Amino acid sequence: MTKDEIIQLLATNDKAVARALVVLNERQTQDEQASEETKYHNGRGFRPCHARMGTSMATFYNARGYLSPKQIAYWRRPMKGGKAKIAIYAGQLLEIAAEKAKVASVKYDKTREELEVEPTGPAVVLPENIRPDAMEREMQRMEYEGDLAQTKADEHAKFLAKCRMESI
Repeated sequence: MTKDEIIQLLATNDKAVARALVVLNERQTQDEQASEETKYHNGRGFRPCHARMGTSMATFYNARGYLSPKQIAYWRRPMKGGKAKIAIYAGQLLEIAAEKAKVASVKYDKTREELEVEPTGPAVVLPENIRPDAMEREMQRMEYEGDLAQTKADEHAKFLAKCRMESI
């Protein structure tokens, strides 16, 4: 996948915009996520001008599973240079895609009901007789549980911060 292909996908696929926000938010540090700000200029996650909105919408998407048409339009609206807001993150999204591509590619042979693993990185050991659909469901379950735990932790951190601010 190229940067231009990512930009095209973001321009035409609403779910791609939502998932991009989620993965960009995951690249923010824990304290950046909790404060909804960009504190470190490390080239990871949101720019300072998008941190609050990006974190908020990523959290919204994780909780509800969709973004509204108005939220999508916000990220597709062009900035001064003519690029859509979400398109400026295409380089990071390309890095993320490359990282995921390094993970072993798994092929499923339905006739033999076996998995063939072609490692492109560290060796991957899979349980015997695992089916791709079961593996995908398990990954989704684990991702959901992680997202839920992260959301609870974020809400707790916000609550504590609010309590501290109000007691001053």
